[in-house]
Amino acid sequence: MRNAHPSVSGCWPSPATTPRVRRARREVLDRHISVLDLLEDNQSCSLPFNIYLEFLPPLKPRYYSISSSPLVDPLQCSVTVGVLDAPARSGHGRYQGVCSTYLSVQGEGATIEGFIKNPSTQFRLPSDSTTPLIMVGTGTGLAPYRGFLEQRAQLQKSGQTLGPALLFFGCRNPEQDYLYEDELRDFEDGGVGSVVCAFSRIDNQPRMYVQDAIKAHADEAWALLEAGAIIYVCGDASRMAPDVRKAFASLYQDKRGADEAGADAWLSELVTQQRYVADVWPSN
Repeated sequence: MRNAHPSVSGCWPSPATTPRVRRARREVLDRHISVLDLLEDNQSCSLPFNIYLEFLPPLKPRYYSISSSPLVDPLQCSVTVGVLDAPARSGHGRYQGVCSTYLSVQGEGATIEGFIKNPSTQFRLPSDSTTPLIMVGTGTGLAPYRGFLEQRAQLQKSGQTLGPALLFFGCRNPEQDYLYEDELRDFEDGGVGSVVCAFSRIDNQPRMYVQDAIKAHADEAWALLEAGAIIYVCGDASRMAPDVRKAFASLYQDKRGADEAGADAWLSELVTQQRYVADVWPSN
């Protein structure tokens, strides 16, 4: 798998502005060409195997959110994984996710090694089931919310009162990556939570992202916040998370007539109160 090979960036010289260096960065670094790619393309060059091994970085652990509730089955849990498999930017073969590809080829009943790690943030349901919730996620960022909704459904069955919950879910096309569509509809029909979808790749329709959906449902979201709602954000840290934060800042400015500094202070206070909780990661 190409992304398991060492890149040349780790041994790259300090930044320079010469045309040769700029060209090298454009044609090598920006295309994610690995040391192995360079050796295969330039077979007159050789590299001792032990030196090549020294270039190999240690594999980072892959973390996946549990996407089920122990109230449904205390002996079984699920994870939601997007398999990364696409043409490599370098032009050499395909770029495959290390863990996602491994998991995708395991057969039913296979045994894998893993570990359970407590979340570093308070990304869990509140102990009071009546607390309002606003959940924002894209792609596999839906994973923890499926667990949340399963948990709320079981609490509802046991006779507990549920506070309102609003899920903003974003994906490209409902025909391709609308994860757990049937389950989400059942949760909504059962009064477990409301679902607002934002689709960004539907032909002949303007692109809609979760931040746009928040703006379109500003009154509903603000009513929940006024009632003490907790905001959860899960997914891409590079673009989605900052855009969602801006959407809530704009919501506060519109509803309270505050300036940008006032909105930032409000959001910071929500974070301190653990009413704005994020579980995000950089996109590939």
